[in-house]
Amino acid sequence: MSKQVNMSARPKVTPSPDTWVESRQVPEVKSTTKPKRLTIDLDPQLHKALKLSCVKREIQIADLLRGLIEEDVKQAKELP
Repeated sequence: MSKQVNMSARPKVTPSPDTWVESRQVPEVKSTTKPKRLTIDLDPQLHKALKLSCVKREIQIADLLRGLIEEDVKQAKELP
């Protein structure tokens, strides 16, 4: 008892680089300026407390600091 199965070859698809480039999704660019890096030294206990505070709030340290700096700059502009 033998069973024959006829299998055809895969269809040949010629990939087109132009199609790929045109169909890709480009992420939105927020800003064309490169952000500046800020480095500060903290006491290890203060850093640990800051980290725990951010974990409880479910935010990143960098986001917290950016917000505080933006608020300070905004208040400084309002000074006489």
